[in-house]
Amino acid sequence: MQATTEGGGTGDLASGLGQEWLGHSVWEHPELEISRIKSWTSITAMSFRRDGGESIWRGDRHRIVVSPEQRPPSLFQVEQGPTRQMPLAAPLTFSFFPAGLTLRIVQPATSYVQVLWDTNLYSALLPELGAAASRFEFLSGQQDPLLSQIAMSLARETGGGFADRILVESLGTALCIRIAQRFVGHLSLPTSNKGLSPERLRRVRDYIEAHLDDHLSLIVLADIACLSPYHFSRSFKEAAGVGPQRYVIQRRFERAKTLLRSTHRPLALIAQEAGFADQSHLNSIFRREMGVTPGRFRAALA
Repeated sequence: MQATTEGGGTGDLASGLGQEWLGHSVWEHPELEISRIKSWTSITAMSFRRDGGESIWRGDRHRIVVSPEQRPPSLFQVEQGPTRQMPLAAPLTFSFFPAGLTLRIVQPATSYVQVLWDTNLYSALLPELGAAASRFEFLSGQQDPLLSQIAMSLARETGGGFADRILVESLGTALCIRIAQRFVGHLSLPTSNKGLSPERLRRVRDYIEAHLDDHLSLIVLADIACLSPYHFSRSFKEAAGVGPQRYVIQRRFERAKTLLRSTHRPLALIAQEAGFADQSHLNSIFRREMGVTPGRFRAALA
């Protein structure tokens, strides 16, 4: 059984073994076509369509599966428990598969989006939730527009040539916290009294400015601020007025404008020096922010 991957190659997923993004999980399934897949640190997102039949999931990673279309009725079994039926479900219904469980599911052919993440991500994002993650249970037929939208957004990030690391880590944080808070024990999240002092905010801004042309990471920025990624995102937005990802895009955009005004360098080189993935990414940001391309912006300065 062969499955098409993001890069256009093929991968044998018949046993679920030998795939780094699966970790030590095993995914046995009918014929499967993966249209998009991409992995980042601790998290993987993919879009796929599977044929009808039985699938088995034995995972050491947490997994959320969203149905973009109406999901037909199916049968499922958790561990050695009784076989149960999942009724017809509306589009964007999701199921959550916690690590450590074996699940068997029998269903017709269906398209899905799924996101997988490492169990230790909870401790990294918000240490207070590290122990709580061990209490996660299988959930099926759930509806939460925000959670489904987060998963779909992560899947869309697999489709382009550029996936902003801060955006992906922010979406991953939001997804993990939403699962923990809303669907597993309705956990209340602690608040941080530390916030971002002017000195810490300055350190973070200085780091961003010095590394605009690097792959900036939410986790690294949070570490500079001496906060967890979850607390950092909230505190940075309160202090700076915008979230970390939006702030970085703004600073890259401003650097690109400065380079366009002061140099005659090629647009591809300016995109690289300002921290954009390529000239196409620079063009899309300029159109969004100013309604014109970088070339037209430069021509208007002449």
